[in-house]
Amino acid sequence: MGLSKFSANIAYTSDEGCKYESKFKQNPSTPEADKVLLDTIEHLAWMGAVGGQADATKEAFERGHKQGVDRRAYLDGLNKDPQQ
Repeated sequence: MGLSKFSANIAYTSDEGCKYESKFKQNPSTPEADKVLLDTIEHLAWMGAVGGQADATKEAFERGHKQGVDRRAYLDGLNKDPQQ
C-alpha cells in the first residue's frame, strides 16, 4: 500500500528565537507521495538531532516503526483467505 497524496507544513521556533518553515509536497521534481513522506521523516530526524535530541529522536522513530510494522502485519492478516 502506497500513498497517492502527501503533504506536510512544518513550522518551528528554537529556544534562541530562530524560526523555520517548510512545506513538503508533491511537485514535478518529486511527484511520488511516498518520497515526499520519506523526505519529511528525514527532515524531522535531522531536526531532532540538531536540536540535541538525537537519541530521543531515534527511539521515537523506532517505536513508530515497530508499531507500523505490527499494524501492517495485522492488516495483512485481515486480507488473508481463511480457507488457506
